Amino acid sequence: MIAKLEFNIPEEKDEFKMAIRGFDYWVVLWDLSQWLRGKLKYDHEYKTADEALEAVQTELYNLIDEHSCPIDDIS
Repeated sequence: MIAKLEFNIPEEKDEFKMAIRGFDYWVVLWDLSQWLRGKLKYDHEYKTADEALEAVQTELYNLIDEHSCPIDDIS
């Protein structure tokens, strides 16, 4: 089986970039899910929901940077 994706560049440049970087975004989600699993399984140091949410946000942004997968600018 052969699957082909076609994009009209430059009109669909953003869609093209998202399609070719899909694996990188998947890795970010996988890494975040594993980080969360570790926190739940092996306990954590957060005392409030706000602390936990801030930690999740920080980890997400770190993974986005680590894998060069911006969410606000796909250029």
